[in-house]
Amino acid sequence: MTDTSHSCFYAMQNIFVASDFLSYATQAIHQAFELSQTSGASLTCFHALEKFPTIMRDILFPYAALGSDEVEILHEVRAGVEARGAKYLEKVLQNHAQHVRLKVDFARDSMAKSIIYAASESNADLLFAGAYGPKPHTTGIIGSMATTFVAYTRIPLYLIKNPTHRGAHKKILVAFLEPAYSAQLLAWAVSFAMFYPDSDVEIVTPIPDLQHADPNGDYQGFAVHERQIKAATERVTHRAKQAVQILNVPFVYEEHAKRLSFKQHTPVMPQASAVLSVADEIGADLIVIPSSQPSLDANNALRETARLITEYANQNCLVIPATFLK
Repeated sequence: MTDTSHSCFYAMQNIFVASDFLSYATQAIHQAFELSQTSGASLTCFHALEKFPTIMRDILFPYAALGSDEVEILHEVRAGVEARGAKYLEKVLQNHAQHVRLKVDFARDSMAKSIIYAASESNADLLFAGAYGPKPHTTGIIGSMATTFVAYTRIPLYLIKNPTHRGAHKKILVAFLEPAYSAQLLAWAVSFAMFYPDSDVEIVTPIPDLQHADPNGDYQGFAVHERQIKAATERVTHRAKQAVQILNVPFVYEEHAKRLSFKQHTPVMPQASAVLSVADEIGADLIVIPSSQPSLDANNALRETARLITEYANQNCLVIPATFLK
């Protein structure tokens, strides 16, 4: 591996966990704690409270007989949840709970966006969140808060899709969905892999599938020939090899990095389907994907692919926003 690129080998300092004190969030706490212990990063567990009900403020508080004002009641509610959160952390992490900073606050916007704001204010390098909350979920479809995290976060997001996975990652699949981001995305995937001694990194670069992209048969006269598929495979494989070659790894991690296979997969399928298929095929326990935040381009293909992968993956997902890949 040569030092011809300024690829960023990322070191985490602040890890932020969005928690509702339920099952998926519990797995997020476990995973985040193990990563914080390995990386030396500080760990914050954040619980967002619903906005104070308008009916309480506008109807009940005008009556002096209550003997309390809104500020006092809000303080009491927060204190009660903090006490519950402290017991929760002690139950989940036992003697290690003291290493976690617990923060409870009322939402200023929607719950999901308030969590994103809080993570940003904490200078978080990585946001952990569960894919589902307390409501029963349909298999494969993530909750509304998780959907908002994927769409709006400007902080790398680790989304818990598999609540049974514990411990080190053995197989990390990084998805090259946008050539301009490949080198930096690989640097992120390898940076993450370095926290787990026996981990491996494989690469998937989907090749466009005209058949599935043209359901109405409008482009039948432009059918892709086998030689074109072969040429496309050679191009994307070459680009992937280039990303590996210019990867800049600190000396202390070089031996581990040399053991990574960087096995390449080039399925001829729609992007999301290709990533999901390869992840299941190789037994990946983490998928690393790029994403893009909402903009004037409502039909952003990269963001749509990230949404589909995070919704239907059987594996945990590490979503890196484009702002971190430029």
